[in-house]
Amino acid sequence: MSKRELKKEYLLEAGIKVMATRGYNGTSIQDIVDAANVPKGSFYTYFKSKEDFAIEAIEMVAEERALASKRLVSDRSVPPLARLKAFFESNVPGCESNLNGGCFIGNMCQEMSDSSEAIRIKVRQMMRNKTQIVEDLLEEAKLDGSLKKAVPTNILAEFMFNAWEGALMRMKATKCREPLDAFLTVLSSINGD
Repeated sequence: MSKRELKKEYLLEAGIKVMATRGYNGTSIQDIVDAANVPKGSFYTYFKSKEDFAIEAIEMVAEERALASKRLVSDRSVPPLARLKAFFESNVPGCESNLNGGCFIGNMCQEMSDSSEAIRIKVRQMMRNKTQIVEDLLEEAKLDGSLKKAVPTNILAEFMFNAWEGALMRMKATKCREPLDAFLTVLSSINGD
């Protein structure tokens, strides 16, 4: 990675931390450069606007999560429903650590989907990719006979991912993990545990 790419990545990482706790509208470009300890002009070397920064930040977070998810779900020596459970459970520590701030991408979706079409489309794409992982695992489980639900896998995947996101939103609103625990309990029942 070039020195320029490293600087941009550092600026993104610092800005993501600020934006994750303060939100998009609560974060200024000055807040981002202050967090990275760089001059304001450096921001414009890498990003056209705060919206452009947010889109690249979403891409960075989504890419990191996708790499972690890919490792979990690609191990075919583990049954598909066990991989599905691991897919969701692997995110629990991050959710707990963000109890007061929430999920960066979820927060961006809730805050910006009505005011930025570009951010809404980027978040939609990322969430669709996650839902596809769930659907693929459910389809694999249906094929091996471990999932006997009559509901089409695409509908079940959509429901499960929406339930997950709803649990995260309620966890943030109530500042407790009960919604997350309820989701994980139902997830275990789908796995037959």
